[in-house]
Order: sequence, then C-alpha cells, then structure tokens
Amino acid sequence: MLINEVCKITGLTKKAIEYYEEKGLIAPKVEENGYRNFSSEDVAKLKEISVLRKLGLSISEIRDVLEKDNKKAGLTKVKHKKDLELQQYSKKQELLNQLIEGENIDEIMKQLEELEKQQIIKEKLLDAFPGYYGHFLVFHFGRFLNERISSKEQEKAYNNVVKFLDNIKTVEFTAELKEYFEEAVSIVNDELLESVTNEIVKAIENVDDYIEKNKNILEQYIAYKNSEEYKQSSEYKIQNLLLEFQKTSGYFDVFIPNMRKLSPSYDEYFRKLEKANEKFVNRYPETSTWYNE
Repeated sequence: MLINEVCKITGLTKKAIEYYEEKGLIAPKVEENGYRNFSSEDVAKLKEISVLRKLGLSISEIRDVLEKDNKKAGLTKVKHKKDLELQQYSKKQELLNQLIEGENIDEIMKQLEELEKQQIIKEKLLDAFPGYYGHFLVFHFGRFLNERISSKEQEKAYNNVVKFLDNIKTVEFTAELKEYFEEAVSIVNDELLESVTNEIVKAIENVDDYIEKNKNILEQYIAYKNSEEYKQSSEYKIQNLLLEFQKTSGYFDVFIPNMRKLSPSYDEYFRKLEKANEKFVNRYPETSTWYNE
C-alpha cells in the first residue's frame, strides 16, 4: 500500500514515516516508479513504533526492541531503565528539598554518591565532562555506554578513562584550521553522529556486501583521499594533526584498551572493526597508508 493509506491506518504523518525509514526502522519496497510500497509487516511495525514513541522510548531504544528476537525481554530491559531513571529523579527531588531546608551538604553528597553507582556509563561521563566535550565523547561511543559498571575491572578502566581524558592536552590548531574545524563541528548533531555510527556498525557486520553495494562511491572517495587536492585541504591537515596526537598522547595505548575493558559491547565492536579494516585494506591496498602517514 502507498504512504497515504499507511498514514490513515497508523495515524502517523508522512514526515514521521519518512523519518523512521531514514533511521532504518522500516524498509518498504521501492517500486520502479519510485513510489514506496508498504507491506502489512511495515504497517504493523509502524504501529508498534508509534506506541513505543508515545511511551517515551528513544529511537535507539526502539531499534533495540525491534531487533530483539525476544521483544518481551527487550521491553522489560527498557522498562527497568526507565524505572531507575524515575527513581533517581525522585531521589534528586528529595535531596533538593533537603538542600532547601538547610540539610548538611556533606550528607547530601554521600547520598548522591550512592545514586551515581546506579548510573549508566554514559551518564557518569556526562557528569564528569559537562559541555560539548562530554557530549561529543558520549555520542561518539554512546551506543556502547548504555550499561552499568558491575565489576572491579570496569571500575578501574572507568577511572583510567577519566584520568586520561582529564589530563590530555588539547590539539593545537592554527587560527585557519581552528575556524575550519569549528565550522565543521557546528553542523554535527546527535542524530548525525548516531546515524554515522549505525552506518559503520552495519558496514562491519558484512564488509564484502557493503563494498559491493557501495563500490562506486568508495572508489570515488579513495581517489579523492589520494589526490593532491585533498592533500592541500584543511581536512587533510586536521586529520594529520589528530593522527599524530593519537599516536603520541596514549590514545591507542591507554584510552582504547581501557574503553574495551569498560564496555564489553565496545570490545566486540572493536574486534569486528579490526577484521573489517583488514578486509578493506586487502581489497584496496592504496588505503593502507592513510593512518600511517
């Protein structure tokens, strides 16, 4: 069926349906005339998405639920998370009232420390690094930080990550490169970062298939990256500065190993990424120098 009929059945707007399609939650068949043909399964999924959105689930939470073979378990996990969030909010409101009434600040800090133990890693990092730096860090690794610290090894790894990030020196850009970098960063938002990460995850799950489907785009990109035009660009200069920074700052020796210990899901992703990179370089040997210049 066509989108107008789907809108009537689901109560969703066209823009909402297009948004869920863009996020990869549904994938209707595209006919030769360019019209999208929604199946009964697509409609059922859209109804489910609509309900989950109205219940306050984020796109990433909905994706997790839809991808689970056992949806009951997936929904139970989300409910547990929401329950904890409500408990934390209620407790913070209570502590705020205590502060208003003049309660001892040290006692309130102790109670907050207990609350922090229930936070997921993402929340802890945002507390440790408020502002853009923390948000960029969290959304770069965000999908791997939706778990709690549950072992001494994770706790040690978290402390090592925080110590590394808190003492790391800022990359020194020229005024020209700083202006270019700030302009580029200004267009990056949470949705874009999540979208890029999801595309990478899909690519590494089946590298050969991804390469075949995107062969022309990849070859054009490789040609550009190896061109003199690119080597004269601000993008190239910034990349080299960042690569040099990563090599000399301990990023690969300290940060990444501790991130892998901190987050089992990131460790799994990292191992898959290494294998995917190896396949990609075998297919396109000219890319092997990109990160060793």
